[in-house]
Amino acid sequence: MISRQSIIVAKWEFLRFFKWKQQLISYLLMMSVMAAVALWSYFTDESRQAYRIAVPAEFNISNTEQFQFQRPTIAFTEQLAQLKEEQTWHAVVTVTDDNVVLHTLAAKKWQQQLETELNNYFRQQYAAELNIAPEQLDRLQQPISLEYVYLDENFKGKDTPEKMIALGVLILLFIGLSTAFGQVLLSITGEKQQRVTEQLYAIVTPQQWMDGKVLGHSLSAMKAMLTSALVMLLVFIVVSIFVRDHGVSLGWLNWTVLAWLLPFALLGVLLSACFMGAIAASIDDPNTSGKGAVMMITWLPMLFTYLVIDSPTGTAMAILSWLPLTSFAAMPVKMAMVDVAWWQPALSLLLLLATLLWMRRLAGRIFLRGMQMYGKEPSWSEIVGWALSRKGD
Repeated sequence: MISRQSIIVAKWEFLRFFKWKQQLISYLLMMSVMAAVALWSYFTDESRQAYRIAVPAEFNISNTEQFQFQRPTIAFTEQLAQLKEEQTWHAVVTVTDDNVVLHTLAAKKWQQQLETELNNYFRQQYAAELNIAPEQLDRLQQPISLEYVYLDENFKGKDTPEKMIALGVLILLFIGLSTAFGQVLLSITGEKQQRVTEQLYAIVTPQQWMDGKVLGHSLSAMKAMLTSALVMLLVFIVVSIFVRDHGVSLGWLNWTVLAWLLPFALLGVLLSACFMGAIAASIDDPNTSGKGAVMMITWLPMLFTYLVIDSPTGTAMAILSWLPLTSFAAMPVKMAMVDVAWWQPALSLLLLLATLLWMRRLAGRIFLRGMQMYGKEPSWSEIVGWALSRKGD
């Protein structure tokens, strides 16, 4: 189906926007910046340090791993003097007329944790004055514990990591389609304005030219998605190691969903690129045309899927996962949150493939006539007529 000429065009379109040296340098710089941020966060983490806090003698507050509450016997002025010299205290707490005053040299992030500890202490003191037992106070402060029991055994759950994987799928698809949008619009409208259509038609057929462009830009979109996925994974690893001090565990990844995501994403990007290419071929001047906004229709599948992501077993998600124009976004998201039989994504993929082949022919017909029209843009009725015409098949 894909001719040698289309492969040549696809290779040229892909390499046109892919400079491996610049990409490698960008990745190295990105990783260096992320490593620097992680190291900076680690070495400036104030929560790992212990702080000495001077409190009044009547305070009956317990020490924590982060705060040591000490009750000095020296005068208040001497406490402040030692505070200024940073020899003994990191903060001095006083109580006057029911007002709590915290004396420090300057604002620090750890003071927010200290404020939380003081709030808990005074809450307990007020509760004691009201004859509320500590157990009763804890009960009042506890939020309601609501447990969900799902009878549908195929539903994996509504919380992380299932939902996070689903959201990640939508983000990656949005990145891929955004990349394809920019490259397709720039490539096709640029060549049309430079009047190179006649020369290229002498080398390749319009359908081959269109196929090559769609395939080349789709590969660029998939590269952008893969790069973004690796960056997201790298961020997770850096945060787990340097910020949360946790080990790296990838057990939350659903490899089955990722395996199905690749063909769905590729066919979805190809389908969207065909539509984008057809619209771009009908644009005379991208700076003044309003048809460029129509290309953004390809982002609607992600939006519709996001709106129903909290109801993965609902009717709306079922429709979106079977409808070929939206299944490339909805079916991987549904699979991330619901166990489905293997034949469901397989059949959805076949329907998507059939729609892609149909859209490819329509895009080729529009591309043939749109690239030959200069000086004016076709009307929507003309575009529909070109799509339905079999001229050039």
